[in-house]
Amino acid sequence: MSFSEELGRIIGGIWGPAVRVGATLRHARLLHPEGITYRAEVKIITPRESLQPVASRLAGPALVRLSTALWRGQREWPDVLGLAVRLRSEEAVTEEPSPGDQDLLFATVRSPWTLGLAPFSTDTHDFLENDYYAVSPFLVNGLGRAKLRAVASHVDAPGHSRVERLEAARRSGQARFTFEVRPLRGEAAGRWYPLVELRLLEQVELPPATLRFWPYRNGRGITPVGFVHSLRLSPYRQSQEARSLH
Repeated sequence: MSFSEELGRIIGGIWGPAVRVGATLRHARLLHPEGITYRAEVKIITPRESLQPVASRLAGPALVRLSTALWRGQREWPDVLGLAVRLRSEEAVTEEPSPGDQDLLFATVRSPWTLGLAPFSTDTHDFLENDYYAVSPFLVNGLGRAKLRAVASHVDAPGHSRVERLEAARRSGQARFTFEVRPLRGEAAGRWYPLVELRLLEQVELPPATLRFWPYRNGRGITPVGFVHSLRLSPYRQSQEARSLH
């Protein structure tokens, strides 16, 4: 473990109890308390032969949760939107993870340094009018250190709310996200490359208290590294332990 990762764990450990209190008072996740969940599928789209092994590991069934970071009650106020994805090893729709599953967490935040501005640069009226970033690097088997993002389909779907527009796009087969990777080293470094496409298939109902995405669930060989990811360990644990059924 690097010095920055150890420092992240220490600072996260200090914040953890406060996150636990907040989750207890809110009777939900402190952040991203409310969301909509979908069954989805992931298909390979990369044209680069060197990325085929990575893309093939991501293909298959998936579970997706789209959420708001701050507000509940479907309020479309300034906020950060989240995209949590579980790449599933089985077709079954359940909140329980299986061996080999991978959780990937994205938000409308380009980097930790833009977090304060993100609520004002996010289009909170439409999930599909934003791109979602994993913020910090990963160690990707067969590729090395890299960053990930999910580029939305940016379709003009009808509806009076972001949920209605998302459902309209889903029904027409246009609710899609392209997962892209940007290697940090080697000849491909510095550019974004498409890997796979995720398509929402149907809305599903799962218990919010027991649907727990975990950033270190790395069954497809994508492991979080660095200060920011380490910072999340204790707050995530504390939030999940404090969460009440609702």
